Amino acid sequence: MAFTLKPVKGRGFVNRTRLLEEMVAELKDNRSTTGYALYGKRRIGKTSILKEVQRILEQEDGVVVVYLSVWDIIGSTLTEFCQRLSLEVIEAYRPHIGLKYRTNELIRTPLAMLRQILEETELTIVYNEIEFLITRNKDADDDVLIEHAFNISEKLGEKAGIKCVLLIDEFPSIIDLKSNNLKVGEAVLRKIRTLFEDWERTSLCISGSIRSTMNLAVLSSGSPFYRQLIVKEISPLKQEHITRLLLQHLDISQEGIKEIYDFSAGIPFYVQFIGKMLERTETITLDSIRMAEREFLAEEGNILFREEFYSLGPKERLIVLSIASGCHAPKEMAHALEDKTTNVNRFLTYLREKGYVSKKETGYYVLEDPVFERWMKEIILEADTAGGYHLN
Repeated sequence: MAFTLKPVKGRGFVNRTRLLEEMVAELKDNRSTTGYALYGKRRIGKTSILKEVQRILEQEDGVVVVYLSVWDIIGSTLTEFCQRLSLEVIEAYRPHIGLKYRTNELIRTPLAMLRQILEETELTIVYNEIEFLITRNKDADDDVLIEHAFNISEKLGEKAGIKCVLLIDEFPSIIDLKSNNLKVGEAVLRKIRTLFEDWERTSLCISGSIRSTMNLAVLSSGSPFYRQLIVKEISPLKQEHITRLLLQHLDISQEGIKEIYDFSAGIPFYVQFIGKMLERTETITLDSIRMAEREFLAEEGNILFREEFYSLGPKERLIVLSIASGCHAPKEMAHALEDKTTNVNRFLTYLREKGYVSKKETGYYVLEDPVFERWMKEIILEADTAGGYHLN
């Protein structure tokens, strides 16, 4: 398998071996409903872990696996999320309950015909769920919708005698889904936790990138899933694992490997991207690697980071730029921005909650993503020296 920009599975998956073995052993156990909560910075590999768990478990008997990312919900509505989750669960159980039709076919079938298709199969559970999804009144209670979506795995699991593993990527972002044009908020997490308490045939695994929303969901003592899931922080890869990954596909020196490791800080996405850029290079040198890195920042970096950067508020942008320019203490930032330290501290809190900034030690702040930092230095701050951007 060559370098990929998609979640990594199979042979391309390096490290995380102990975590994968632990998760698979626990999740395939029909007697267990224990689940996991993975958290870590963006592009660190959480989705790849979930996808690899899915790939391995799909080869096991007695378990079905459903993967869904909240960030893939195009309309960002609670209704769409619950519909997608319900249909994915039904589809996963389809081979085990004798359902001949795919769920995307059934959802488009007129109700009269659907009754005719299903009434001979004794699949009243499936029929009731699909009918609910098709005919649901938009004004119906959200709690009822959530109950249907999160309990169908229990109903089908009991009928088929097979456990379900739900893998929900960016799970805390459920609170940002909308119902009647309003965000559903934290109440949706408490509702799911209430249903979760009664599960006997379903395990839940979640991931999250934003520390503040993971705190709301699972990490803080007041969160609904506190101590209900096994929490694992996903860290960057070590240099030895970067070495293994690069040498699988490239003829590259140890100096070249170190250059890519230093550039990426062990974040798998960036290693994969630079590796892909170098695949067609006949002779890989330090100069060609550095050229690929500069090209990445100027082209792909603009696509990846520009939207993230401009999604921040004006003051937040100035603060992350001041950190990128070498100011790490709140007093230094306040001086550079001609602002009060108390104001800077307030916005640093917001940036920490959003996952952009972390406190390395008392009074010393750094940016979470070193490649994002380098993009700001080489693209935004260079534009500043040319008169294109100003810190104050």
